[in-house]
Amino acid sequence: MAYVKKSKRASTFKFKVSIIPPRSSFGQTFRKIITSKNIGFVWLNRPKINQMVAVLLLKILGRKFLWVQNYKNPPAANFFARLLISQADRILVKDKKEADQLGSFGISKSKIKINK
Repeated sequence: MAYVKKSKRASTFKFKVSIIPPRSSFGQTFRKIITSKNIGFVWLNRPKINQMVAVLLLKILGRKFLWVQNYKNPPAANFFARLLISQADRILVKDKKEADQLGSFGISKSKIKINK
């Protein structure tokens, strides 16, 4: 409707999705998130340990965003990888088998979503 005016606050409330490519290093990931403005979501395509550490460090430092990870195969089940995976806000997997595997790591089922 043309006669309805948007409030100034609603028009400035825009979130961006920052997609981190698989080959980016710790420094590149850290810099990309720090330099982005109005970032709402950080999406790790194929997360590696160094990328997850950069995102977790920025969340600890107080940056406000939703952390989403996408997996084709979950990483090896060492303690450090399990700790980092469990910190993500949402985890996208391709099938139920991988969702069950992440569930066996101790990750809450409410965080795991199956891509259809």
